[in-house]
Amino acid sequence: MNQQTTRRRMLCQLSAVPSLLITLPRSAKAKLPNEEIKLGMIADLHGGLAEDAAQRLDSFITAMASQRCDALVQMGDFAFPNAKHKDYAAKFNAAHNEVIHVIGNHEFDFGLKREDCYRHWNIEASYYTRDVGGIRLIVLDGNDLGSPIHRGGYPAYIGATQQRWLKEQLQSTDQPVIILSHQPLAGHAAIDNASELQALLSKFASKILLCINGHSHLDAFHRKSGVAYLHLNSASYYWVGGQVRMAYYTKPLFTTLSVDADQGTLRIAPVNSRWRDKSPEQIGYFDSKNAPKREMVTPQIRARTIRSDA
Repeated sequence: MNQQTTRRRMLCQLSAVPSLLITLPRSAKAKLPNEEIKLGMIADLHGGLAEDAAQRLDSFITAMASQRCDALVQMGDFAFPNAKHKDYAAKFNAAHNEVIHVIGNHEFDFGLKREDCYRHWNIEASYYTRDVGGIRLIVLDGNDLGSPIHRGGYPAYIGATQQRWLKEQLQSTDQPVIILSHQPLAGHAAIDNASELQALLSKFASKILLCINGHSHLDAFHRKSGVAYLHLNSASYYWVGGQVRMAYYTKPLFTTLSVDADQGTLRIAPVNSRWRDKSPEQIGYFDSKNAPKREMVTPQIRARTIRSDA
């Protein structure tokens, strides 16, 4: 398959289909930038774990080359930040002059640390801000230690120091804000202190356009106290555990998020794939006690339009 055919196929995946309409706070529309801002987004690629992650990254980069994005964003669990997998970050960083990295939980596998992400991804901090057009992107790190209810496994927590920093960022900016985190701040698999973070964010709901996370490998949307939360599906698979472990998608999932001032909307472009082998339903996954709702476990990213009610 040549590059032109690959690009055309990827663009077809991002073509318009009927979208879900979600309402923003009335005050948000007046703060939107004057020109459309577009972010190319990919989550949970799992380089070094997913068997064809390198090809999925290539598909994302090829598709985004024709999308005229203002930035490319990877939402964590991207690739192990070590010498063996350095080509993932090298390709991603070379694909655009504005790239944003979110640190996931699997970035800490094999004894790796935040400093490995700094070195191999060419970033300077695990939580930070970046202005793209007229939008302030706030990147969070959900891997803090110190959760009083941690029960083992990977940390999923945003501690007091980071919360104080987040509050300062929200207080000091007059720009509309999009918050990026790997671990969810609301909904399935949310961080241990999700209610605490939601209470903080609700105080700045008029500034926050959207909170986006990866991690859950779900396609889901929640609203809490006037703040919108979107779970961005994995590029590669859904984790079902057991002998199957990973239920792969036939095609990679990724999307663009467009902020349109004229329309007063945020638009999530759709992409549809299929289960490569047996679906979670076919293997009885939903019989497990803590399984999320069936409609969230899907080989797609649904089209969504988040619109101001002004």
